[in-house]
Amino acid sequence: MTQRKKTLVTVLGGGIALVAAIVTIVYFFQPWRTCPYDDSSAACVMLPADAAVMATAMLGVLVGLVILGTGLFTKGVESPR
Repeated sequence: MTQRKKTLVTVLGGGIALVAAIVTIVYFFQPWRTCPYDDSSAACVMLPADAAVMATAMLGVLVGLVILGTGLFTKGVESPR
């Protein structure tokens, strides 16, 4: 893998992991949800569609970390010019 591809894979993996982690955290706290029986949005039950999005985002964090690890731990080879 050339150094340019290694950098691209590292940045791509880090970006995927970061965006997926942000989505996971937002869906965990659910700031948009309101409950008639409680003041806190954390006490509301998560809807099935929200749970599916959160599970997909958690999987995205794992995939992003694997891609990031691949980019970090693969040996970069300089391309001849």
